[in-house]
Amino acid sequence: MGIEEGVPLRYRRPVKNYFIVALLFVALSACVAPRKVVPVPTAAMAEKSGQDLAILQKGYGVYMAQCSRCHEPLMPSDISTADWHIVTPGMAWNAGISEAEEAAVLKYILAAK
Repeated sequence: MGIEEGVPLRYRRPVKNYFIVALLFVALSACVAPRKVVPVPTAAMAEKSGQDLAILQKGYGVYMAQCSRCHEPLMPSDISTADWHIVTPGMAWNAGISEAEEAAVLKYILAAK
C-alpha cells in the first residue's frame, strides 16, 4: 500500500506542485529581469569622444557580432579603460578580426564608457 493510497487526489503531492510553481516563477522572472543594453553609437557619443560616427558604428557592429559568439558582450562601463586596452587585443586575436576592426572596437568601447 503506497503512502498516497486512500488520500483524495487534491491532497496528493502538494510539495511537488509548489516546487513546479516556484520553478515556473523563477523561470518567468528571469525572462523579465532588466538587462543592461550595450549602448548604440549616436552622434552625441561621437561628438563627445571626438571619434567619427561611422567608425563607432563599425566598432559596435563588430563588438556585437564577434563578442557574442563566445560570451555575452560586456558593458563598456563595466571594465576600466586600462583593462580594455589589455583585453581588446587578446579578444581580437581570438576572434580573428582585422587590426582595423580591432581599432574600431576599441574606439567604440572607449566612446561608450
